[in-house]
Amino acid sequence: MNEHLDAQEGLDHVADIFGHEDMRRGWGRGFLAGRLSHAHLIGGPEGIGKGTLARNWARLLLCAQPETGTDPDPRACGECPSCSKVASGNHPGYLEISSEGGGTIEIARMREILSFLALRSDGRRVVLIDSADQLREESANALLKILEEPPGETHFLLVSHRPASLLGTIISRCQRWLLGPLSRDSFHEVLGRHGISEERASFLYRGTGGRPGAALALEEALTRCGGEESFSRLLREIPADPRDLVALTLREGESFDRDSVHRTLQLLGNGIWAFRGNTVESRQVAATRALMLTHLAGHLGRYGSPDLVVEAAAMVLRSENPENIRELIPRVLGSQWV
Repeated sequence: MNEHLDAQEGLDHVADIFGHEDMRRGWGRGFLAGRLSHAHLIGGPEGIGKGTLARNWARLLLCAQPETGTDPDPRACGECPSCSKVASGNHPGYLEISSEGGGTIEIARMREILSFLALRSDGRRVVLIDSADQLREESANALLKILEEPPGETHFLLVSHRPASLLGTIISRCQRWLLGPLSRDSFHEVLGRHGISEERASFLYRGTGGRPGAALALEEALTRCGGEESFSRLLREIPADPRDLVALTLREGESFDRDSVHRTLQLLGNGIWAFRGNTVESRQVAATRALMLTHLAGHLGRYGSPDLVVEAAAMVLRSENPENIRELIPRVLGSQWV
């Protein structure tokens, strides 16, 4: 399960939020005091739960009967008409812009935001952008103009895996929330809700650095492969047709495309690190491979061909010393990649 899927589940299970307590309490204090900024930047590694948190905050902002409680961690009620409309994707005051498969967010999506803001509204409106670091230059500039003169009663939630890549002027107009890994207890509780044993959760915690979205995706791949040994062997013995690797992440009815390849690159990077071994050399090789796959995912998001990117990823996985093939990869891709 990737972060986007986990986030969508969060819309229907608003109470199932674990970890990031300091962020939630800080937001809660601002919400209860009416001092929230009009724009928020929610940053952190992929799979950490940023999307889930942002979507729950969006639901809270639009809720007609929020549950405040005694702790400054208010929640949407989950029962009012507003909550029902957000959950079904039909709330007139909620707009979500996302970058599927790591693709860029084009200027047309900013025009969509402008059209949304031009509509009459009787209450708050929320615009969520996931992932904001995929904004093209012209899209980022258009968003900046919107943030410079924000409409009243409108909140922008920007989710970003790489906040430093955003325009400094966009960052300066946002209240910033930086999320780190979940604590071991919170991580185990999240995975326990998905039926994952304590022993497997401990392995996934070490392998994914406390990122539940990444852990759930890796667990799904382990199940598809038939267990840890089969998955580990797959990483060592790459199929003759590297497109077969994408089967690890394909959803029902889905085909080989940019989105599935992007998820596969994320999964392989996490899997490589989870099965990195205990020697200094094996850890260095795993770190290099994982970093190269991250760069390939970035290349895919900008202008890469899914077929060529998968071929390059297979080269990275097959090489005993991936540093030695760094200069060969542009020949496969037909362009520079880092």
